[in-house]
Amino acid sequence: MLGLKWRLCLLLCIAVCGAYGQVAGVNGWVKSKDNQGLEGVTIRIRQQEAVATRTDASGKYSLSALASGEYTIETQLVGYKSQQKTIRIDSSVSTTVNFTLEESAEHIEQVEVTGQSKTKEMLQSGFNVNVIETQQYANTNADINQILNRSTGVRVREQGGLGSNYSFSINGMSGNHIKFFIDGVPIEAYGSGMSFNNIPVNIVERIEVYKGVIPAHLTSDALGGAVNIITKRDRRKSIDASYSFGSFNTHRAGLSGSYTDPKKGLHVNVNSFYNYSDNDYRMYSNPEARVYLDVVNPNNSNQFDTISSAKRFHDAYRSYMTQVEAGLSSKRWADVFVLGLTYNNIYNEVQTGATQQKVYGHVFETSRSIVPSLRYRKENLFAEGLSATIFANFANDRSVVTDTSSYRVYRWDGRPDSYFPEAGEINLTKSIRHYQGYNSLVQSTLNYEITAKQIVNLTHSFTGNHRKSYNEIDPYNHSFRQNNRVSRHVLGLNYMHDFFEKKWRNQLFSKYYHFGGRVENADSSESRQSKSYLGYGAASSYVFTNGLGVKASYEHAYRLPTLVELFGNGVDVYPNAGLVPESSDNYNLGIFYNGILREKHGIYASAAIFYRNADNYIHRTPPGVVSGSSESFSQYYNYGGIQVEGAEAEITYSYGNLLKFTANASYESAVDREQYVRGTNRIKVTYGNRLPDKPWLYGNTDFIIGKNDLLGVGTRLEFNWFMQYVNEYSTTWSKLGDRSTNYYIPTQWIQNVGLTYSLRNGLYNFTLECRNLTDQIAYDNSKLQKPGRSASLKFRYNLNIH
Repeated sequence: MLGLKWRLCLLLCIAVCGAYGQVAGVNGWVKSKDNQGLEGVTIRIRQQEAVATRTDASGKYSLSALASGEYTIETQLVGYKSQQKTIRIDSSVSTTVNFTLEESAEHIEQVEVTGQSKTKEMLQSGFNVNVIETQQYANTNADINQILNRSTGVRVREQGGLGSNYSFSINGMSGNHIKFFIDGVPIEAYGSGMSFNNIPVNIVERIEVYKGVIPAHLTSDALGGAVNIITKRDRRKSIDASYSFGSFNTHRAGLSGSYTDPKKGLHVNVNSFYNYSDNDYRMYSNPEARVYLDVVNPNNSNQFDTISSAKRFHDAYRSYMTQVEAGLSSKRWADVFVLGLTYNNIYNEVQTGATQQKVYGHVFETSRSIVPSLRYRKENLFAEGLSATIFANFANDRSVVTDTSSYRVYRWDGRPDSYFPEAGEINLTKSIRHYQGYNSLVQSTLNYEITAKQIVNLTHSFTGNHRKSYNEIDPYNHSFRQNNRVSRHVLGLNYMHDFFEKKWRNQLFSKYYHFGGRVENADSSESRQSKSYLGYGAASSYVFTNGLGVKASYEHAYRLPTLVELFGNGVDVYPNAGLVPESSDNYNLGIFYNGILREKHGIYASAAIFYRNADNYIHRTPPGVVSGSSESFSQYYNYGGIQVEGAEAEITYSYGNLLKFTANASYESAVDREQYVRGTNRIKVTYGNRLPDKPWLYGNTDFIIGKNDLLGVGTRLEFNWFMQYVNEYSTTWSKLGDRSTNYYIPTQWIQNVGLTYSLRNGLYNFTLECRNLTDQIAYDNSKLQKPGRSASLKFRYNLNIH
């Protein structure tokens, strides 16, 4: 490990030193005829095809490391006519060349191609990454989780309906081993109210899913993967508004808007959403999965009856968020300077514990967060090719868990049982538990373009989490008091080098992690820990001329315990302050093809194999096994290690804008590789056994067919049919005992369909959607039943002025 670190540093020093003295270059701006800066314009030197760049949000560009001589500069941007200018460069000075572009006739028809260029570039990188363009889902009633659940190697396992807790899995790694980002910022920096299961698709431009190996610019500790959503912002003039109504009294609204004044350099961005649902869907007894709904016998309180079905009666959910940004661009002191404010609020009734055998009838949670933020970017800072980006925010996060019912137990008919005047449903005593959290983040990035083929990137992220809690009913009871702090420093260094006109792309990176934590115990004593770790990795890809490519990546990764894992959440997670960070060696090897078969026939195909070898793996216990807790609680603890291996494949076929068909399949096997019971020489009975409650074989198909101008000029009628398959899996250690005594989730086939009618070239859109069309009894985590068949109607208004 030490040798690799020093070799990486030496390589970077050689590259930087080789760049000194090359100060000559070309810079300038590219604007449209109405004097607006054009973003994403490709600027290329005709005599040296590898020397190229793109304009930033204000239309500025710069090229460096050019020797003296005569050159022809060319511009390219879909929707605008190309321009060429011939110039003479002197190695001792920098030359300014500006362009004003005219729109071309193909502007409307080719807009979609522009949005896909970034996607294609990422798919051809060395990382095993899925890139999801959300445009095709913008008219659906889906949130981010539901879209991600269609992606290769990804499983999103929800505990119920809208707003419920969920577990996210990528290639067999799940839960907190996966990290989530919004525009490169860890999602926890926005407070507890921000979650992928309540963010509507309308405010998102694309989604990036990294598997196993995470690029250094996403500075967070992730063991198995990361998801980064890119929101719509800093556009010229745009508004995207939607509202939907559906089953279970579900209402969802979303708003995304941007305005940029290029003359004054003024930016304004607004993102907002609202969600509400009663979540009163019907539950069923299911002998096949050994799931039963129990109620007290009305004639004998000591006996129980099983009912066939019942409605959920205490599961309402409401959330809303508003984010406003305003700032300046194209100034001498900053290319972008933006101040923002985010507010989110959640009300959530709790229906079940960790399993649906524990039924609640009164427990509820509320939370709200206020998050001010700052965003800054400066190109060519102190030197040509050096750029700096800073993001900082501070979240004031408050939440309350109310547990004041005198009934210890509720039944599925809505009736309470076991009356105890002093007790709550979760705890043995009543509580109104207040949590006050402060989450701070400072993330800074330096990016240096040594040459057009070499880039060095240095990113540092500091996150601090401070949480206090007390019981409002009994504030002097110290057993309910907690004062916890966790801080993290993550430093990422990345070096990228392209060969053979970007056909062969390589990245080397290292990550430094520092973790510190403090907890105030019930007796007022303190426990502290502080540790540091060094991770590293590499990614490489090669693209042949026919669109075929290969890629490989590796990372020695670390993941640090979270506040909830260490200190619990007061609802269904018991604390374990003795957790230690986990580590893993992650490997990916893949092949891909991206090309046009004939005229409008397009195809993209990919396949990969992967291997993960994790130590001190943090896993959540099944409910009911935590000493001193009830069946409603589970707990996180360290396994000695697990091993994950598997394979995945995906193919997408498209024919113009008429139809698109995608099919994918994923196989993954996560097994316990800790051979001996800790502290003994006895072989564990679970050694080599697949981890419980984890799907290991699943797949998806997604079919879209649509026709323009079918019902009039400027209209489009589109039909979507999505199907998901999940093979049966055990919720316990499957090798312990015979099949008749183990719990299995039956094989599931879930189908969703939707029909969209668009008017005036997509300005007005109406969608009728049905989920779980065949009304399957569906489960994810620990046999917590998900909603059955549901229907919704959505209206969307989408205006974009370029």
